[in-house]
Amino acid sequence: MAKINSESENKLYNTESDLSSVFGQDDQRGNLNLIDNIKVIKSLKIPETGKVYRMSHTIYNGMADRPTHGPYFFDIMLRPYDNGFTEKYANKYGPSLGRLEMCDHTGTHFDALSHMAYDGKFFNNIPVNEVITNTGYKKLGVENAGPIITGGIMVDAAAASGTDILEGGYPITVKEVKNFLKDNSITPEPGDAMFFHTGASSMFSNPGKYDKFYDSSAGIGYDLARYLNELKISVTGSDTPSSEVVPPEDGNTRLPVHQYLIAKAGIHIIDNLSLHRMAKDGAYRFLFVCSPIP
Repeated sequence: MAKINSESENKLYNTESDLSSVFGQDDQRGNLNLIDNIKVIKSLKIPETGKVYRMSHTIYNGMADRPTHGPYFFDIMLRPYDNGFTEKYANKYGPSLGRLEMCDHTGTHFDALSHMAYDGKFFNNIPVNEVITNTGYKKLGVENAGPIITGGIMVDAAAASGTDILEGGYPITVKEVKNFLKDNSITPEPGDAMFFHTGASSMFSNPGKYDKFYDSSAGIGYDLARYLNELKISVTGSDTPSSEVVPPEDGNTRLPVHQYLIAKAGIHIIDNLSLHRMAKDGAYRFLFVCSPIP
């Protein structure tokens, strides 16, 4: 496991502890503000083949999930043949309804700016007690994100390192990302979404194998997180449960990259992405369409 150098170590906890938004004191969207009408129109010109990839995993009973979040549960609560519906109505009416119970971080999920705080404050210096209630969030909820249409970039970090799956605890470096972008003639633009393929995605359907990534996985390190902010990326993430390198580069921290990207930079994160099919096809530059559920 790499150790971050003394110059960058714990930067969030001193010189970068101001969580103000560059978009103003009322901002609740962070870098998603960079996706304006012009950006959307420009992004719509990116597709060349028309092939569509689903970047989220299927959720099902017994799926891989973080133990502390509890299991996902789905049950059919009403079947077409229940309550005599088919016989009762002339049109042979037969509804089917289901109900589910889950943590909001189950499977592929979108981290809102209300997800991570620093020293009692969320993004844009909003105090925790002004955001959280027992039944939801008064500010910084995912409803502020809205539908997203922008340019997408996938960095195949596993392939760049000559392996199928990156070793746990490996921080993807800025140099590796820059070289990958250069080799594939990709120039990131403000408002783009950038994701990272570590190889873990292909194991998601096998909980027994995927569960190890909760405690040890490759991912975004602190220096790469800062680079994403410099690029003005709007959304990032990877095919692992935390997207960032686990364990963290500084052992005396908990999810410091999440804390920096969300609370400081206003960059949303998508964890547990399904990226192995895109990696296989070399789909590195694409139109990214996402509609977070409010």
